[in-house]
Amino acid sequence: MKYCKTCKQLCFGDNLPFDGCKHKLREIEDINEPVRLCIAGGTERAMLTGMLKDANIPYVEENVYPQGVANEIVTGYDVKLSNISIVVPFSALPKASELLGTIETLNNDLEPHMDEIKAQIEHLKAQREEAKSMNPALRTTIKVITALVFLALIALAVFGTDALTSWFKSLF
Repeated sequence: MKYCKTCKQLCFGDNLPFDGCKHKLREIEDINEPVRLCIAGGTERAMLTGMLKDANIPYVEENVYPQGVANEIVTGYDVKLSNISIVVPFSALPKASELLGTIETLNNDLEPHMDEIKAQIEHLKAQREEAKSMNPALRTTIKVITALVFLALIALAVFGTDALTSWFKSLF
């Protein structure tokens, strides 16, 4: 499962993000990564955001068109009523998708991929727990060894440069 950081769209298999977004896709690395739940407008948007608020699911509303108010002035189309991208944390996606499914007029494109999404969330949670479980003494030891290796590399560069310089001087 890939993800576009710009449009926040999840991509499954060979599917590209909406409207031919040409940004580089990457893997989701954090369960709190913001991802698009859907694009909604008008009454559907109000219903969905109300349900998300009631379920204590954090969300952000983003304009689909980056022009925002400028688009409204030029086209006369009210941006507040137009389609808005609803973005939620990746970890809240299953619960938010379930709420989305209750609104019949909105298309839930995530439902067929929900098993894959849930598996990815569990995998990321396991990675987070594994990182937390590292012993503090081991963490300190790794930091000290890393610092010593770094200092050794700097010393090697300095002494190596000095040796090369003296070798070049001996040639002339």
